[in-house]
Amino acid sequence: LEGALIRTMAYISISGLSMTVENIAPVIDPPSEQVEVTPDTVMLAVAETLNVSVDDMKGSSRRREVSSARQLGMYLVRQHTGLSLPKIGEVFGGKDHTTVLYSCDKISKQLTKNPELNRTIKQVNDRLSLSSASA
Repeated sequence: LEGALIRTMAYISISGLSMTVENIAPVIDPPSEQVEVTPDTVMLAVAETLNVSVDDMKGSSRRREVSSARQLGMYLVRQHTGLSLPKIGEVFGGKDHTTVLYSCDKISKQLTKNPELNRTIKQVNDRLSLSSASA
């Protein structure tokens, strides 16, 4: 339930639409022909959008561009998949579930303050839509 609310708020924030049943219906009840997004496709889309490597995102680098990409990747994997925090941590190179939780919370808080982050998320989601359509 919390995930659905977060997805809805992010969608409304990114799209700039008002919160009506018609506008949020695709988020709450996506079309059945939609291809499932995997953690690997999310990581690849984030890596391509932010010009970092997937290996860097799975690694332990603390460089700002890498850690920001990793945090965004964790947030989007959580949004797009049903994986638990520990599973997301495993996908990102064995990170602890608390690291995943911190990353998701940090991105969620930045969504309201950072329009550039909203644009980046839209770019990643657009890449995911394109890759899903070609799958």
